[in-house]
Amino acid sequence: MGTGGVGASAPATAIQLAAIENTPVFFSGPPQALQGSIPLVNTGSEKEKLRTIGVSTRDLKGPASLPLKEVPFYAKLLPGQQASIPGMITLDPTTRPGKYDFEIMVAGRTIPATAQVAEVVDFRITPSNITILAGSAKTYTRQFVIENAGNVDLPTGSKCEATIFDSFDIVTGLLTGLHNSDRTSVETMVKGFLNEWANLEVGTLTISRASVTVHPGEKLTVNVDFKLPAGLKPLRHYYANLQLYNATLGVDIYTTAKA
Repeated sequence: MGTGGVGASAPATAIQLAAIENTPVFFSGPPQALQGSIPLVNTGSEKEKLRTIGVSTRDLKGPASLPLKEVPFYAKLLPGQQASIPGMITLDPTTRPGKYDFEIMVAGRTIPATAQVAEVVDFRITPSNITILAGSAKTYTRQFVIENAGNVDLPTGSKCEATIFDSFDIVTGLLTGLHNSDRTSVETMVKGFLNEWANLEVGTLTISRASVTVHPGEKLTVNVDFKLPAGLKPLRHYYANLQLYNATLGVDIYTTAKA
């Protein structure tokens, strides 16, 4: 039984490329999971294994940001067997979206290949939840670490808003609305519930920060200001959820007696 590899020190293998001359193979997907298949044939008389393929490229890098020269690619073929073997190529996660041409080498033969790298939006924020103890002040500052773990630029903008809700839960709101309604008809009971539910939305949380564009692989520390609306009641719990790309920031607001 033989084993396959690439490079001057690799043992010989009977597994060969079965692709037609100058017919490219195609890989596609996000940088960390490019999926594709390579046509191979075992020209030997024994069962053979292939564990790596050689790669020649000017633009693509591996997951450690080093030049890509060889990638794992496992194949096991019986004597005379031919198959299109599926496999995955892992690139630097910051590889920009687009089309890349490269070459694949197996057992001394080279064929063209194309990688179609997909767009990945992966914005991360730490911490993902904060607590504001709100007194007489209206603006509170918190510090965050933001990271672009995708492969496209992500502008953050300088301002956004999120709705603030009273933590008074929907079941309690339902019971309170029904209790306070004129229970002479279903219509008045439903209106009482909906009115109470509408009261759970108490205003808008305004979020301000320096406008920055976070590049792929970049990690930054930023200060963010949270401005509370007027009219929050003392000794209550409010909450808001801020969505920024795929990241969610939860904000819990506890008002003190001075609110």
